[in-house]
Amino acid sequence: MSETQEADKGMRVMAVVGGFVAIIEAVMQFMDAGIMPYGFGIIGAVFSLIFAIVAIALGIKPLNYTPFILALVGILLIVFASLIGGVFILLATFIGFLS
Repeated sequence: MSETQEADKGMRVMAVVGGFVAIIEAVMQFMDAGIMPYGFGIIGAVFSLIFAIVAIALGIKPLNYTPFILALVGILLIVFASLIGGVFILLATFIGFLS
């Protein structure tokens, strides 16, 4: 396996892991037990859930511009109170940019 394929596989795994962590954080936000001291309440939890599903889908079946889309999803996850999942997805973005 070449280095590019290994980096792409690493990006995909990190995106899926970040998506699952973001889903857990979104569920915690629904129960008012979120990790972040800020947030948009139920609306933020719904958006976090949607963006987490998008990140998992991009990890399973990537598109041509997956790192750029993951960067946008990671930033939006951090804004909508899913910090840890957003950071994982941004790490996946950097891995994708390096490959």
